[in-house]
Amino acid sequence: MFVYSFYKFEKVSDLSIKKNALLRNLNKLNVKGTILISAEGINVNLSQSEQLLNQAVDFIDKEISLEGVHFNKTKCSNIAFQKLKVKIKKEIIRFDHQISERKNTRFKRVLPKDWDELINSNAQVIDMRNNFEFNLGTFNNAINLKMINFTDLKDRADDLGQLDKKKKTAIFCTGGIRCEKAAEYLGDLGFDNIFQLEGGIINYLSNTQGESWNGDCFVFDDRILLKSNL
Repeated sequence: MFVYSFYKFEKVSDLSIKKNALLRNLNKLNVKGTILISAEGINVNLSQSEQLLNQAVDFIDKEISLEGVHFNKTKCSNIAFQKLKVKIKKEIIRFDHQISERKNTRFKRVLPKDWDELINSNAQVIDMRNNFEFNLGTFNNAINLKMINFTDLKDRADDLGQLDKKKKTAIFCTGGIRCEKAAEYLGDLGFDNIFQLEGGIINYLSNTQGESWNGDCFVFDDRILLKSNL
């Protein structure tokens, strides 16, 4: 069994029609998990066998183009969700600010194999997850913004203002989606040298020895935690 997680910021219309089509066709595959769709894009976490998940991805791609999307694919012993949910939301990750597409203008993407070198090169490293997730595990020397919810980031302007906005700023989260909006916000605050971990912690732990990581990573499915050195 596998868990596939991915997202895309792209203008989406006919949300109710797409929701019904996704529910109908993915239920036929017995795929479990959660799909959030909104006018700003799609956010997907699904679990099943690799073959059925690939069929599900093919169908989703027909409804909402997945061109250019990074997929996090991790193994699990059992299906990691109890049922399938497809929800229409105002945002695919709540920040009280929609973005219409993934612009790639506010940050540079860093592959897992290059992440350790970046964060060990005098960069300031910011954990964009909440305080609970941070305390379970994080990267060496990461800054904890002590958020309860991701929307709290907008209340951390004073803390962020104490950082060097010209310095390399490396940001990360579980799968990458929070960093998309965090980078937009940091850019608005004047940070101009932002780097995002491609695919987030999940991608890093899946493709490296995890040398700069300490602890476990909370995930939003029945596995609860991902261990380092997968």
